[in-house]
Amino acid sequence: MRSRWIAAITADESTIPLLHPSSFSLFLVNLLPRPFSSLSSSSAAAAVLETRPPKTPTPDSHLLSQLSSILSRRHWRRSRTLKRLVPRLNPLHVAELLQTRPLDPETALAFFQWVGQWPGYCHTVDSYASLLGNLLRSKSPVNAEKIVVSMVKSCNSAKDMRSAINSIRAFRRTGGPAVFRPSLRCYHMLLRSLERFSMTDEMKDLYEQIVKDWILPDVITCNTIIKAYCKEGNIAEAKQYLRYLLEAGLKPDTFTYNSLILGYCKNKDLDRACWVFVTMPQMGCQRNEFSYTILVHGLCEACRIDKAFVLFSNMCDDGCCPNVHTYTVMIDGLCKEGKFEDAESLLNEISGRGLVPSTVTYNALVDGYCKSGKIEAALRIMKLMELKRCKPDAWTYSMMIHSLSKENRLEDAEAMLNEAIEKESFPNVFTYTGLIDGYCKQGKFVDACRIMKLMELNGCKPDVWTYTTMIDSLCKDNRLHDAKSMLNEMFDKGLDPNVVTYTALIDGYCKRGHVDAALEIVELMESNGCQPNAWTYNELIYGFCQERSVHKAMALLSRMLESGLSPGLIAYTALIHGQCKEGHIDSAFRLLDSMEVNGLVPDQQTYSIIIDALCKSGRIEEACSLFKSVTKKEVRANRVMYTALIDGLCKAGKLDFAHSLLEEMVSKDCLPDSYTYSVLINGLCKENKSQEAISLLDDMLEKGIEPTTVTYTILIDEMLKKGDSEDAKRMLEQMVSSGCKPNAITYTVFIRAYCSKGRVEEAESVMLEMKKEGVHPDLMTYNTLIDGCGNIGYIDRAFSVFKDMMDAACEPDYWTYSVLLKHLIKRKQVNSVLANTSELWKMLEIDTILELLQEMMKHSCTPNVVTYNVLISGFCKECRLEEAYMLLSHMKERGISPNQGIYTSLINCCCKVKRYSEASTFIGSMVECGYLPHLESYQLLLSGLCDEGNFEKAKMLFADCLERGYNCDEVAWKILIDGLLENGYINICSEMLSIMEERHCSPSSQTYAMIARDIREVINEALSGIEG
Repeated sequence: MRSRWIAAITADESTIPLLHPSSFSLFLVNLLPRPFSSLSSSSAAAAVLETRPPKTPTPDSHLLSQLSSILSRRHWRRSRTLKRLVPRLNPLHVAELLQTRPLDPETALAFFQWVGQWPGYCHTVDSYASLLGNLLRSKSPVNAEKIVVSMVKSCNSAKDMRSAINSIRAFRRTGGPAVFRPSLRCYHMLLRSLERFSMTDEMKDLYEQIVKDWILPDVITCNTIIKAYCKEGNIAEAKQYLRYLLEAGLKPDTFTYNSLILGYCKNKDLDRACWVFVTMPQMGCQRNEFSYTILVHGLCEACRIDKAFVLFSNMCDDGCCPNVHTYTVMIDGLCKEGKFEDAESLLNEISGRGLVPSTVTYNALVDGYCKSGKIEAALRIMKLMELKRCKPDAWTYSMMIHSLSKENRLEDAEAMLNEAIEKESFPNVFTYTGLIDGYCKQGKFVDACRIMKLMELNGCKPDVWTYTTMIDSLCKDNRLHDAKSMLNEMFDKGLDPNVVTYTALIDGYCKRGHVDAALEIVELMESNGCQPNAWTYNELIYGFCQERSVHKAMALLSRMLESGLSPGLIAYTALIHGQCKEGHIDSAFRLLDSMEVNGLVPDQQTYSIIIDALCKSGRIEEACSLFKSVTKKEVRANRVMYTALIDGLCKAGKLDFAHSLLEEMVSKDCLPDSYTYSVLINGLCKENKSQEAISLLDDMLEKGIEPTTVTYTILIDEMLKKGDSEDAKRMLEQMVSSGCKPNAITYTVFIRAYCSKGRVEEAESVMLEMKKEGVHPDLMTYNTLIDGCGNIGYIDRAFSVFKDMMDAACEPDYWTYSVLLKHLIKRKQVNSVLANTSELWKMLEIDTILELLQEMMKHSCTPNVVTYNVLISGFCKECRLEEAYMLLSHMKERGISPNQGIYTSLINCCCKVKRYSEASTFIGSMVECGYLPHLESYQLLLSGLCDEGNFEKAKMLFADCLERGYNCDEVAWKILIDGLLENGYINICSEMLSIMEERHCSPSSQTYAMIARDIREVINEALSGIEG
């Protein structure tokens, strides 16, 4: 594979780059806060620069020179040039000016204050820090604390706050006339600001500095820190500061205990929260309305609404009157429990107590009604708000727009958005994205883009969630190119996609079979510091399984575990499905055992996949046995499981058993659906019991089960095969009148019927009709018509259909080329009779292949890698290696490189004809081209080498295989158990297991147990043979 990311799967762990220990240590050191006293006043400004990342954009030096020149004049405020320059200024310019230009302190302060009043300009931490640095350097008298307070107030994020703290550290000094020592009041302001951004580590450092400054912390100091830790649910740290408070001889107050109640509620430890609440009076602290509100909220969050209501009702008895926030918390809790009447009753009670409900109060009801799907009730509350002169805010409109959009009332949702804009409720990202999501889900991407443009026009920038919504919907609509363009637009606008964004695109590519493109997105996300999550891996696993590369999906399972992620039911079920699709049912059972050992319970879908696979492979008894074992477990057999087994029984000709299973299904209240009946009808038709099949159709209709297009098509096909074209047409009319539209298969059965009678023109008319009706011909349709044309000697017309097929992006398959080759042979050998495709490839001459390629070129169909893959595969299946080699040379001469399928066919063929050296060479070439060989190829080659006694070569090849990143368990299953042990090579199997251990590729304990069991079975069989 081309992707570097998947290449990591095939690489040794030692090739994965790691962060150098010294680099990592340096990284940690840079994160550590510097002590306040570590910097002298003379280096303050320089330290500010050192502690900040490079500023962008770089200030214009010419602009700064002009400013410096103007400010050096006495009457700089009158300068017209200055007024023209100011609109170009940003805080970084001001910071650079104050740091690098020789301005006297008075001018610096005056200019700073003057520019700060300019419309549209707002000082930042950088500009405040530069001003303070300028004033301190000049040793002029300055109220540094006032500037520090303003700087901290300018912080809008944790990043800003961290920058402010670093600047304050830089300005600390131990002596001189302009000493800056924060007062306790200033420290409190810093603590409150840190608490606002949940920066508890920085608060801890600040507390230590207060103590180092010989300033005695008071109750406010400790309370602020206690509250911050309690908001995070970190009771242990909060108690540490409670201990400091008590050791200092201070007394906890109501605020302290309220914080502890909050902390316990955050941890869902309501018993301790209640205990603190109850003991407050004993500790000499009067409970207040906040004490009650916090506990009421905790009880509501824990769904203990009745206890919350009792507590709420007892507030007045304790001398605490509920405030609007208390009512809001209670109303919100009642709404979440669906108790809307009680919630509205409390809303009415608020006004009776002389309180005014806030927007948040009304929003609680609006939100409750919206989430319950009661949009009209939500609209009524919204009107009540306006009637009570309480203006709906962005959150109110957002909830309404989201709910209207979910109900597909998009016109109403957009009208609501326009109302929010007109009433200056300042819709936010959430508001706009709700409507964008609604339009996207309806496939109305033009409208979604229009709303996005409206959003930007109104000064609201789309965020990651907005773009993710668009990308996800575009992917689901198979507009992958547009989705990728949207991702690039995010980068252009400086937005960082998150794991949900990337995974939506990965999902889109995997669902459409473009796994290589999905892997490129994974590389992109990792290069941008975003790590895949379990959902990302699930999508990739699904993608690999869909393209029949389960060995790559299993390798991802290993990588997932290495990343610290636990594969869930979805991942295991996808892998089981992948193993079954490739015919590895035993490996599917091994995965089933593995997931159960890891504590996962297989569900109905998991079992349905295995039962279906067993039936399709003719292992009906095993399927029935598994079905019975499942019904004994807690997993209830569902419709899919029953249908899979009924289908298997029908295909095995066991119609009586299938009927009895249908009866059992009904008796267990598992009602069959149209698909179940379709399977049984198909089984009856296969056994030439068409009248019983039609009776079953009538039975369906009597029971109110609507037949589908599939049901009708099965019956139409059977009628056409018997030559009952009039009955078939009547059935088609019945099908259309019932509301079922013909699909590609329906049209194809008519095309096949016409072709079988040599009526190709009528078959072509059917194809034209299906295209006119918007139904795209599929692979089977084209193959049928190509065969029909060939059967009556219309070879040119067959190739014209082939050309239409390729133009329609319908990739020809093995059967397409086999049909064309069959008719080319017939053209040369009129009396030739080919019983099956195997017979075709046995007698096929290379000249006929060259003729096929020439005919393709003649009809403007350029042979591609898929063409050669099919042709080489056909020869390899019949062990015609020399002809396969000739085609390999032919394709290489035309600049076409072999794909994974070609290499696999050649390796397997070489092994079948015992040319193991050549097979080994092909495996090497395959790996060099970035492909991961199938484990079955290694199994064939290793078993073959052992058959020839070349054990050393086999061990070397096995060691090489372990370097490719396969899943260790799958290696053991498919090479050791299904390969070596199956052929009786016990000793070499043990040696190879030791090699796995030496290479740190040990399989799981379950696999060890499997190997031990199989070794015992091989030994027992050998002993039985000797005794016999």
